[in-house]
Amino acid sequence: MVRSPLRAPLALLCAAAFARPALAQRDAAHHLDTLRVTSRTGDAAVPATRSVEVLTRDDIERHAARSLSDVLALAVGADAQQRSPAQADFGLRGSTYNQVVVLVDGVRVSDVQSGHYAFDLAVPLGLVERVEILRGTGSALYGSDAIGGVVNIVTRADSSFREVATRAGSFGGLAGRIALGDTRGGTALRLGADVDRSTGHRDGTDYTVAQLRGTAERAVGDARVALDAGYGARDFGAADFYSPFPSFENTRSTTAALRASVPLSALVTLSGAAQARRHSDVFTLKRDDPAFYQNRHLSWQSGAEGSARLAFAPWWHAALGGELFDARLRSARLGHHVERRRALFAETTVERDGATLNAGVRGDWSPVVGGLASPSLGVALPVGRAVQLRASTGRGFRAPGWTERYYVDPSNVADSTLGAERFIAHEVGVRLTPVAWASADVALFERRATSLVDWARPADAAPSEPWRTQNFARATYRGIEASIRAPRLAGVDWTLRGSGLRFDAGAAPGTVGKYALRPLTRSFGVTATSDLGELTTLTIDADRARRAGEPDHDQVAARIERRLGDVRLSLEALNLTNSRYLDVSGKPVAPRSAFVGLSWRAP
Repeated sequence: MVRSPLRAPLALLCAAAFARPALAQRDAAHHLDTLRVTSRTGDAAVPATRSVEVLTRDDIERHAARSLSDVLALAVGADAQQRSPAQADFGLRGSTYNQVVVLVDGVRVSDVQSGHYAFDLAVPLGLVERVEILRGTGSALYGSDAIGGVVNIVTRADSSFREVATRAGSFGGLAGRIALGDTRGGTALRLGADVDRSTGHRDGTDYTVAQLRGTAERAVGDARVALDAGYGARDFGAADFYSPFPSFENTRSTTAALRASVPLSALVTLSGAAQARRHSDVFTLKRDDPAFYQNRHLSWQSGAEGSARLAFAPWWHAALGGELFDARLRSARLGHHVERRRALFAETTVERDGATLNAGVRGDWSPVVGGLASPSLGVALPVGRAVQLRASTGRGFRAPGWTERYYVDPSNVADSTLGAERFIAHEVGVRLTPVAWASADVALFERRATSLVDWARPADAAPSEPWRTQNFARATYRGIEASIRAPRLAGVDWTLRGSGLRFDAGAAPGTVGKYALRPLTRSFGVTATSDLGELTTLTIDADRARRAGEPDHDQVAARIERRLGDVRLSLEALNLTNSRYLDVSGKPVAPRSAFVGLSWRAP
């Protein structure tokens, strides 16, 4: 754990200089710039100067992952609080579910109503090519909410593929998926769909999830244009999710996006995107008595952005652009609201004599927070062939969501006068590649936050007293993250990951928060993958973690796959140690379970 401020090492590294990019290089198969967690200048400057992790399609397929939250739980220091595969909260570096931005192919899909809906996606897992995770502040790129980090889900860009899969197992679990890709008349077409259902591991955790997504992409002159459309439906028991009632919830997400990129010359490349998202939610407090209390929300989010990438020289790139965003809510309980935001941003990347500097600034304007500027600076320095040092600093904010400002039920009361959360964050790190068969990455970080928003109440409150939203605390988070990768060591692919977090919080005496002040304080995980012969692969994931104010808990999962020509048979086992710790709703997590899968891929 980090006990001292990071200002001294940060200043040292900033004075030292910069480094070449090392991670998340551009995928040549993608014609559009979807590596949005890196840099708008099109370079890999941010991966060189920041903590970036990429979970590939191979990572997704070889682990016992039923949902995207299962995939994200494999990341360093990830806090994936899953209630069921239908809904999960996700945090990074001590952040809450409201403090991480979610993108799909670089297009923002985070919900302005509540971060609980951040992963109400319309992206079948079979269409996911990789997941990019930027840990630490991203407000200079994305404005509000990018406090803990940014998650970018990049969909497949294969020219041709056909896949069908099914899975069945514990708790009445049954799932199926299909993914297709082809090229017709110069247009690349991709389509995916999946369905997953279960009776749940305890009363009130049953669910049915269905997702559908299609993409058409083609060249139009010198431009590359892509059109995406998706639909996601989730019906799930929400017992004790937000309050001590046998609740039920239905959500629907419809998304559409048009993305384009065109080179005007060797100097200028224009890119832009227009997107829309419709999200509906019907929350029934007592599933057997809808008349007692039912909340219906319908929200629309639409926006557009454009940028110009300027290549002044091979060693100097810049980007300028702006964004417009419109959000609308119609709710029986929260009322009807409209919010419009706009932003301007600029970024530059300089590479000289083996050194790289990335700097950016963004200005956001909205009726909720007024005008706020979010600057960032990142530098890195190669030391010989085996060591790369990096440092970054940035400032940002989070605007409270509609639920935090307007929601009222018997257990929760919102406050419409909430202000924005603000923070400043620093990071220093080192990447080591001492030998060809091993690498390591270590990062120290610090985040100072003020005006934290959370549902809070007195510590001695009666159970019937409601939680109320407040700008109730300030906090300083200091932590360390580390990962070691050793492919094919003794015939096994090894990944070790760990994180530690120490935070000092100041709140009104006797006040407790529901989410903001109970982050993961330490975690350690090991993943081992081994080939058992030429046709069989075994992967084991073991993790142990501790949350503030709670004892340690562990999770062990395993997946074994046998390849028979174009067909694959798999067996997945979850929670092998049968750990009985409590989930985010305060109820026991799912016990030991097993699933059998069958899939086919066209050669």
